[in-house]
Amino acid sequence: MTRKNINLYSPRPRGPQSLGQTHSRPVLHRARLVVPITQPAIEDGAVVVADDVILDVGPFQQLRRQWLEAQARDHGEVALLPALVNAHAHLDLSGLAGQVRAKGSMAEWIRSLLAVGESVDAEELMIAQAEALASMHALGTGIVGDISSSGRFVGEDIQGMILTRTFVELFGLHDDSLEEALSRLPDHARQALTNGEEEVSLAAHAPYTTSAALIKEVKAWGSERAKIITIHAAESEEEILFLHTGRGPLRDLLEERGMDPDRWQPPECGAITYLDRLDFLDGLSLCVHVVKVDEEEIHLLKNSGAAVCLCPRSNLFLGHGLPPVNQLLEAEISCGLGTDSLASNDDLNLFKEMAVLMDQCGIGPDTVLKMATHNGARNLGLAELYGSLEKGKRWLAIRVTAQDVESIVSAGCQGVLEWLR
Repeated sequence: MTRKNINLYSPRPRGPQSLGQTHSRPVLHRARLVVPITQPAIEDGAVVVADDVILDVGPFQQLRRQWLEAQARDHGEVALLPALVNAHAHLDLSGLAGQVRAKGSMAEWIRSLLAVGESVDAEELMIAQAEALASMHALGTGIVGDISSSGRFVGEDIQGMILTRTFVELFGLHDDSLEEALSRLPDHARQALTNGEEEVSLAAHAPYTTSAALIKEVKAWGSERAKIITIHAAESEEEILFLHTGRGPLRDLLEERGMDPDRWQPPECGAITYLDRLDFLDGLSLCVHVVKVDEEEIHLLKNSGAAVCLCPRSNLFLGHGLPPVNQLLEAEISCGLGTDSLASNDDLNLFKEMAVLMDQCGIGPDTVLKMATHNGARNLGLAELYGSLEKGKRWLAIRVTAQDVESIVSAGCQGVLEWLR
């Protein structure tokens, strides 16, 4: 698999000045429904595109009069919407699909994960990673936040249609410095970080596997470079028990792995409270899962400007229950969606994550679609270019065989969609 050296985050021409700089004839894409995400859906709508830049969005008849030179392309009785953004995936765990069983315990699941992972060879893992990426693309995902604990980067693939932001994951319950944690990474991962590649950042694994000093240094590293930093937080009751008391199944697991939890001082609080005390939470922070939080911690997230990525099917698979999504949304926290990994999920279909939130939490289709597009792009630092159909943004869109917003998610769950060119 080849990896192109692209810069996803540098500004591209946009706005009125860029409209006169197109080199190809504009194309007017018409559909029964256009879903811009940041404004209400447009019946009999259209999007004008040239050189992969959106020039206009609005009612078809209006845009047909304004863009007489545009070549019209009628997509028929479908809905057009931006590509989905999977803000949290572990593609390097794809080779473990169907082999790691949920056992009602986070510690037991991690034991199973580690045991299975040691039995799969590197070539199999690389093949599975490529297949997972292709599967994501087929299911409408165009941007992914990939958590790499192995140092295997997926970069850009599928003819340039998948844009990846890679978060290199660090562990170290007793590490006092970032340098110490980085020294354990594969050479190419260290090199990517040293070279300042725009699409590569860092992740602290979790509060129960990463020292306070390391979490603070990782965050400082990101702040100095204006990069998003992500962390798993408040995923399970076992995590919260360990943070409060230093006891429980996770302690036993850490002892087995030689991490000596006796040398670690529990903060005696919840995960989000702990991260707030470490000055981790701000507009460049992405907290993943956020299942076991109270009202006060939701306020901490809101006041800090930190973003959240929810992975509801993974949480259900592991027996942790669903996050308090309604309360998080009511607090106006930017909540995106992720699938986590094939070691804790049946597939990488982001529409199915939306369906769970609609069916079990009563979230409306407009809201879940925004979570899976605009919010995800915002949470990965890409909202200026992607995540909605707006003038000046990049054209990265799909068409779904649906005639109204309510039926988009169910059609997407069945894979009834195509990419637009």
